This record gives sequence, C-alpha cells and structure tokens, in this order.
Amino acid sequence: MISTKFNNGAVLIDRYVIIEYIAAGGMQEVYYCHDKVLDRFVVLKTPKQGISDRRFRRGAEMGAKIHHSNVASTLDYYEDDHLTFMIEEFIDGMDLGKKLEQHFYYLDPHLASHVIKNLTKSLVEAHSNGICHRDLKPSNIMVSNDFNLSKVKLTDFGISKLAENEIAKEIELFEKDNNTLTTSQTLLGAVPYMAPECWDDWKNAGKPMDIWALGCIAYHLVSGTPPFGTGRRAIRDVARYQDGAFTLTKPATFGKHKSVEALEDEIWNLIKECLRADPKARPTADNILTSFNEICYSNDTRSNGVILSYGVPFESTGFIRDVKTNEEWFYHSSEVYGKSSFDIGEEVCFNTFPGHPRGRCATILILKS
Repeated sequence: MISTKFNNGAVLIDRYVIIEYIAAGGMQEVYYCHDKVLDRFVVLKTPKQGISDRRFRRGAEMGAKIHHSNVASTLDYYEDDHLTFMIEEFIDGMDLGKKLEQHFYYLDPHLASHVIKNLTKSLVEAHSNGICHRDLKPSNIMVSNDFNLSKVKLTDFGISKLAENEIAKEIELFEKDNNTLTTSQTLLGAVPYMAPECWDDWKNAGKPMDIWALGCIAYHLVSGTPPFGTGRRAIRDVARYQDGAFTLTKPATFGKHKSVEALEDEIWNLIKECLRADPKARPTADNILTSFNEICYSNDTRSNGVILSYGVPFESTGFIRDVKTNEEWFYHSSEVYGKSSFDIGEEVCFNTFPGHPRGRCATILILKS
C-alpha cells in the first residue's frame, strides 16, 4: 500500500478537498482535489516526506510568473510550520512519458511536430521571463487524451527549483559513487535529457540546457527512444558525443515514407541544432519557433480504428474500420507509422480525406494495445 501525506477526503486550509492520490515523482506527491471556494478541480503538489522544501516557495513564484496556454498555471501556494503545497491547473490527460510508454511506439512526423512546436512555445514564454525549466523531460509535459494530443502543457516549473538542488547533490554523489544512479529517481529520470554542460557545472547551466532537452524529446518522439539511451549508457554516450567520439544517427523510422521526407528533414535539422555540444551554438527557443512557423504539417482530427485487412484489393492496401461509426476507410501501407510491421486487428488512430469509391486514410498511427 502506498504511504501518502494526505488521505482521500482530507480538507486542507478549509478549502482544498483531497479526492485521490495521483502519483509521486522523485520530489513530490500529486493529488487530485476540489477547490471549495471557486468550485473547480485542481492539482495539489507537495514535497515528499523527507525532502527539503526550502526552495518550494521560490519555485511556485517562478511558475506563477508564466501565463501561457502551453504551461500549466500555478494557482495558489500555502506554507506554514506543518504544511507546504502548491495548487496547479488540472489537465485532463496524462504525462507524455506515460503516453509514450502506454499508447505509442513512436509518433508520426505530423503529430510529433505538433507536440514539439507547442512545447517550444512554452519555452519561449518561460525564457522571455528569464526562467529556465532545468528539468525538461516527457514526465513533466501533460497532453490531453484525444488522439491529436490537442493540449500540450509544460508543468512543474515550481518543483524544478526544488529538483535543482537535489540533482546538484546527486551529481556530486554520482561522481564519487556510480552506484548512486540506480537509487536516485530524480537524477535517473533527468539523465536521458540532460545536456553535457550539466555534468560540467550544473548550477551555472542555463537556458541552452532546456534547448538540448527539447532536442532529446523530439528525437524520442519520432524514434521511440531518447537519442543517447538511458542510465549510465546515456551519461557515457553524451560524454563521448561531447568529445566527438559518438555520432548522432537519424531515427531508424526516417526515410520510409515519401510523403513526409521534407518534414522529416526539418525535424532532423532541428534535432541536430538543439543537440550541439557547445551550448552557445544552440538556437534559442525563439529561433526554433520562427523555424517551426515555416514548417507545414497536418493536425487534422484523428479517429480511432482497427485494421480490417491488408493486401486487399492490392498488395499494399487494405481497409480500416472506424470503431465509432463502423465506416470503412481505404489505406495504403506507405501511410502507416508506429511499427515496422503490423497485423490485422491492430488498433490505430488516423485521419481521412474524401475518395472514390471509398474515403481514404491519410496518416495512420499504430497504437499499443
């Protein structure tokens, strides 16, 4: 049984009613709550038992400075001798890390571009306010449950200030004893997206570390794995990359779909620019957003379906059934993403356009069952 600070039904400061425990990260516990005063549902975050909370208030103040549709709003903060918590906007969805783990093998270039662009918007807003996130990773990005991932919101600017101190300590411990990596949830989660300068001088690493993390996330979205792997392998290969002994390769998923060659090139160029070893050589968030404003990608509404057939009526074609309407749509295998091979009965999300005698699927993304 999970041990938490607050039980369901508990009322904090006569205002926030704990409905249920959601999850715990390396630094915090998260609860779904009802705000009695404003009659709304919110998220309550509090430092975990045993975690120093001296920077929690400063982090909440940072989060409250950012007002943007791609950033989860910080709504309230409370602290006394016995209790510390912040209140954030509730987002109906799940974090991107879980979304990738549970629903997607990888994203097609169109959907990936949508996520990357909206994440870039959040960094533009933060960086323009002089704020660096410093712990940018998929688990700190919330996405909505629809197949278009229409809402993309960066979270935990508040907790990042607390994580900053803990990660600095953990890096120091890791340098003394490599075994500490396996026991440090905070550092272990950050490592696949951590820029090389963080290992050289964590406290003085700045906005370019967010850009590096953005490049790592972009690579993860289109390939299914972070560019340098995870754990000790990531630390080793980032160091080798910094020294020129490791070459970043294109995602294996690229080059298989003629219709998105230009878009894949744009994404690959973005990834390479973000992952420059020299932080001064990386683009700014503004630079990236300017480039993205010139990139064409589709974000048409996607439906949920099942692959009915393959090899019908031609060798590389078949039909997909919309699970909501039961309508059947024609598709060509060149528009299928998510796996190198697929089977009849697999679940997909897809968008469509008119055709004769049947409407046709455009982008088809295989989903994990």
